Amino acid sequence: MQHFSDQAWADLVRGIKPPQREEMESHLAKGCLDCKVSHNSWKQVRAVALRESSFGPPENAVRMAKLIFAENSGADQSGAELASLTFDTFAQPALAGVRSAGAATARQMVYEADGLAVDLRFDFSPLSKMLSLTGQVLDKQLPGTPLQHSEVILWTQKGLPVAETKANAFGEFNLEFEPQNHLRLSIRVIGRSHVRIHLANLRPEPESDTQTSGSEISNQ
Repeated sequence: MQHFSDQAWADLVRGIKPPQREEMESHLAKGCLDCKVSHNSWKQVRAVALRESSFGPPENAVRMAKLIFAENSGADQSGAELASLTFDTFAQPALAGVRSAGAATARQMVYEADGLAVDLRFDFSPLSKMLSLTGQVLDKQLPGTPLQHSEVILWTQKGLPVAETKANAFGEFNLEFEPQNHLRLSIRVIGRSHVRIHLANLRPEPESDTQTSGSEISNQ
């Protein structure tokens, strides 16, 4: 009795019509046990392959893994530009009568790089461990230029993502995260170079440490 190859049975169970399809189906109907075993085996292989497609990692996890790899491998370091700090409220002397009010609950910083200005405001809530960051990316040369879809990612010093978002049509974005030392803010603007900002200690500090904190960030 003529038998058929594994390639033929694999094609049949995948829905591919081999030249001898009718002959193969007739052969199975006649009760050939060897071919029936081969046919059932390939049906099981196909079923397993179909199930495995649903076991893939979430798209968001894949994207974050790629971002971590790119950040740690230095793949886009050549296009990155380190932004310079041009303004920091912690570096400004406090007004008389305000110095005794304790640690500030908000901090504003402005960075510049590649013709872009990045305005950052950090708000500390005494009732929460989270820190709120409200920012805006602006084109200094062409004010009003839409900078939507700019990708904003906050990294740890070791290159692990803390939070991420995208800017709206006005270049505005918001992040909420637990404050920690030496974070890095990465901003990728479509059609522009990758801007990187190094942040020092973002925790509220006593007034005596304010000037130290401001100079620390200025030297980053």
